[in-house]
Amino acid sequence: MKSQKSFREIRYDEKRRKILENAARIFAKKGYERASLEEIAGKLKLTKASLYHYIKSKEEMLFLIQMQAIEQLQKALEIVLESGKDPREKLAEAVKCHVRTVTQRHVVGALRQQELILPKKWRDEIVAQRDHYDLTFLKIIEEGIEKGVFRAMDWKMSNMAGSKLSSDTSQQPSSGPKTRGSQTTGTNGGITPIALQGA
Repeated sequence: MKSQKSFREIRYDEKRRKILENAARIFAKKGYERASLEEIAGKLKLTKASLYHYIKSKEEMLFLIQMQAIEQLQKALEIVLESGKDPREKLAEAVKCHVRTVTQRHVVGALRQQELILPKKWRDEIVAQRDHYDLTFLKIIEEGIEKGVFRAMDWKMSNMAGSKLSSDTSQQPSSGPKTRGSQTTGTNGGITPIALQGA
């Protein structure tokens, strides 16, 4: 059981969240390279020294922004999964949630940044979280296939098409395709599409 956060911890987390939101907007507007910590601090009426109390570097800021966006996607998707709706309805709602999140201007701007500037350990963590998101999304499709609502398409073509759905959330290749029994799923930044049974 998680211990309850203190008031100080809650205030710290809230302040950090606001810093990341403002940083994401500035990155989206000016680009990561042209944005400065001084500008981000000034937007929140903080000194650069005060900013360092919450974020240690601009690289860490970019990493945390991306992780925050992926977590937002994951939470929305898990709510859909637990809704008890028909697989068709789940898939439609999951796509809506995905598009709604990635089309928020500051989120999209941050996610389109070149991640290769980040240390490998952070890049790997981002890729792992994206793979987890893709696999969570695929649970809806697998449920639909099991219930005869969806039919699987050729997986190579599916992966090529699927990569377009999440292109706004990934410029970084993921760990590659994974096979489950007779079904093959790909997590190279894409979500494997399906067709409605009988379509």
